[in-house]
Amino acid sequence: MLRRVIFWTLLICTGCAMYACKKMDGTFEKYIQKGGRLYAGRPANVTLSGGLNRIMIRWPRGADASVVKARVFWNLKADSLEIPITSSMDTVTCIIDNLPEKEYSFTIRTYDGEGNASVPLEVFGRSYGTKYLSRLLDRPVISSQQKRNGEMFIAWGEADTLLGAFATQVKYVKLNGDTVLKQINVDSDTTIFADYKTGTSYLYRTLFLPEKGAMDTFQTSYVKQVVVEYVAPASIDLSSRYLKNYTVPFQRATYDGARWGTLQGWTTNAVVSNQGPAGNKIYGGYDNINSSASLGTQKWGDGDPAIPNGKIYQTIVLPAGDYEVRWNTDGNTGAVNRGTDPRYVVVAAGNTLPDLANLSTALASVSFVTSVDRFSVKTTFSLEKQTTVSLGLLINFVQGQQAFRGGNFRLWGPDL
Repeated sequence: MLRRVIFWTLLICTGCAMYACKKMDGTFEKYIQKGGRLYAGRPANVTLSGGLNRIMIRWPRGADASVVKARVFWNLKADSLEIPITSSMDTVTCIIDNLPEKEYSFTIRTYDGEGNASVPLEVFGRSYGTKYLSRLLDRPVISSQQKRNGEMFIAWGEADTLLGAFATQVKYVKLNGDTVLKQINVDSDTTIFADYKTGTSYLYRTLFLPEKGAMDTFQTSYVKQVVVEYVAPASIDLSSRYLKNYTVPFQRATYDGARWGTLQGWTTNAVVSNQGPAGNKIYGGYDNINSSASLGTQKWGDGDPAIPNGKIYQTIVLPAGDYEVRWNTDGNTGAVNRGTDPRYVVVAAGNTLPDLANLSTALASVSFVTSVDRFSVKTTFSLEKQTTVSLGLLINFVQGQQAFRGGNFRLWGPDL
């Protein structure tokens, strides 16, 4: 019995030892050729970065601690460069200069202290020179204009990203007389300078990287650009471009079959729906009295629920520019404007209109309280960049007899 125990114990120990040796051999077998020849550890994860008549080659030092140097060969091994490798290195780096512009094939071999070389590794890279530089063009400037408030803006054309354009540098004079350099990403189509000195010109150039991770940045020569006085584009009626259902006869989404309904294409909050049978007030915003098909509503005495902070609006996205909203009774034979409770045309950034208490946060507003049934009001606003805006009517009908019916809600602005 004892002999069997000893036999099995020896067998298990021998198996473990063989497994351990096999695993250790696996660590080094990549450095040993069949037949016993020893190779130094070969580079891995090699990256090449092209530059101006030069190329940088880099790779992690690797696990083989015996490696002491590397040689890089090119031009069919007619040229080579030796790189010492020390234990303190994390990354091996070499820069090969004086390379005429073209594609290159490089062969890399490492060596240990005994002179054993690695299996050769072939990698490819490109250097850049006058041919590449001759193809680089400045990003176009569509216009450079300065507004009366001193603000200067540059409208950019498309940059040549296929050739590696990634930024434009602008050298300009500030209000205090200092010359500064500002770098603008090619994703920006307009650049605004709030501190630009009137009466000066600016210089600009475009920056390029011919490949991802390129070791050199290429640029065009500076070009002088004159700034002219800003002239606003002609203002046109943009209603059909941005608004829905903006003029008489207004289209309804729902209808009670007699007079009241809801508006198609407009957003109304719950309090505007103050018309309908008792317990089912579901209509408001559309008034078809005398077949007028109006944008309108009312709180006519105690018979109608109050409309505190009633909102009727549309939400749209507008580009930068100067705009005007016009609200009037033109074309509506059934127009009215009764009472003096607050009623405003409002434009606000975002997806809704503010409450009356926060009206000062709006981009623009104007009251349309009048002493007669006819009205015509307008309000203006400016956007410095593309913005989501809500525009429409804010009413606060809470007492007495209040009503309005309008004819046109229009948006005017630049023909961009």
